[in-house]
Amino acid sequence: MSTDLAHILYVDDEEHNLTAFRASFRRDFVVHTAINAAAGEALLGEHPIEVVVTDQRMPDVTGVEFLERIRQRHPDPIRIVLTGFADIEAIIDAINRGQVYRYVTKPWEQQDLKMVLDAAVEMFRLRRDNVRLMEHLARYNEELEATVKLRTSELQRKSSELEDSNRSIVEQNKIITKLNKDKARVLALAGEDLQHPIADILKTAAHGIKRGDKLAASEAITHLHNIATSASHVKAVLDNLLHLNAIENTGISVFPTHLDPSMVVQIVAMDYQERARAKNITLTYERTGSIAMCHTDPRGVQTIAEHLVSNAVKFTPQGGTVTVTLQTINGGICLTVADSGPGFTDDDKQHLYASFTPHSAKPTGGELSTGLGLSITKNYVNALKGTIELESIAGKGARFTVTLPAL
Repeated sequence: MSTDLAHILYVDDEEHNLTAFRASFRRDFVVHTAINAAAGEALLGEHPIEVVVTDQRMPDVTGVEFLERIRQRHPDPIRIVLTGFADIEAIIDAINRGQVYRYVTKPWEQQDLKMVLDAAVEMFRLRRDNVRLMEHLARYNEELEATVKLRTSELQRKSSELEDSNRSIVEQNKIITKLNKDKARVLALAGEDLQHPIADILKTAAHGIKRGDKLAASEAITHLHNIATSASHVKAVLDNLLHLNAIENTGISVFPTHLDPSMVVQIVAMDYQERARAKNITLTYERTGSIAMCHTDPRGVQTIAEHLVSNAVKFTPQGGTVTVTLQTINGGICLTVADSGPGFTDDDKQHLYASFTPHSAKPTGGELSTGLGLSITKNYVNALKGTIELESIAGKGARFTVTLPAL
C-alpha cells in the first residue's frame, strides 16, 4: 500500500459496520477501525490520522462527545459524523461543540461517502501545507525585511546625490500629507464610534461603585450586561479596523477546497437570528436549486455572508425582513441578501465600497457602523474572483447579489 494514502479512523460500536467500511475503502485509504471511543483514542496516538469518522449513537459516548474529547490532544484531524435524520439536534450540537466538518446521513452510499472523505483529506492536507507555508513565509519575511532595510539605506544615500532630489522631497511630502489626512480621518471616525460605548462603560461602572453595598443583585447583573454590550460594540469597531488593516498590509490569502456552502451560510444566518429577533425582524434562509458541493475558500464565503447579513440586520427597521438565499451553480456560489431597510441613494452608490465613507442611512437600533463592512466584503469578493451587484432604490430596501466562481 502506498505511503501517500491518507490514514482514516472509523469508530462504531457495531462490528459489521466496521467490516463494511474497511471493505469499501481499504483500496483508497489506510483504514483504522475502533469498536469504541477508548480504542479510537488509542489509535489516534499511534497513527498519523487525517480524518476521523464516527457513528453518533454509541453506548459509551455519543459521536459528538467523542469528537469534542479528542479535540484537545488531536485538534488537526478533520471530523465527520454519521447520523440518522432523527438526530438533527445532535448535528447542531456537533457544529457547536465538535467543530464537525460534515455530517453524513445513514445508510451511506459508498460513492457519496468517498467524495466526502476525499474532500476532508484535501482540507487536512491544505491546512497542513498552509502551516508549513506560513512558517516558510515568516522566515522569508525576516530575510526580506533585512534586505529591504539595507537597500533602503543605500537608496537614501544615493538619492542625496541625484539632481531631482528636491522634486522627490516634494512628492514625498505630498504623500505624507495625504497619509496624515487619511490617518486623521480614520482616528476621527473610530473615535466617534468608540466614544459612546466607552462612555457608557465608564458611566455604568461609576454608578455601580457609587452604589456599593446598596446595589441589588439584579441591578448588578443589568450593569454587567450593559457593560458587556458596550464592550462588544468597542470590540466590533476594533475588529473591523484590524481586519481592514491586515487586508491592506498583507492582502487576502485564498485556500480553495470542496465544501458545502449551505452549511457555512446557514451557520451565519443562525448567528444573527438573536439580533434580528431583538428588533422584531424576520430573518429567513433558503437554499434553492439542487444540493451540490462547491470549490472555493470557506473563510472568504463566511466573511462575505457575515458582513452582508450584519449590515442588513443593522439597517432594517423594527418589524422588517431580511432574506438570505443561496444557490450552487457549476461548482460556484450565488449568494443573495435582501432587506427592507432604507436602501441606498445615488450618492451612496458613487462610493459604495470605499473605506470609512458614511452612507445616508443610519443603523435603526443604535448599532455601531464603521463604514468598513462593504469595503471588506468587496476585497474578499475580488480575492475570490467574483462579482457583487446592488439593486436598491432609496426608501425601498437593498438587495446584494454575490457570485463566486469555482476556483
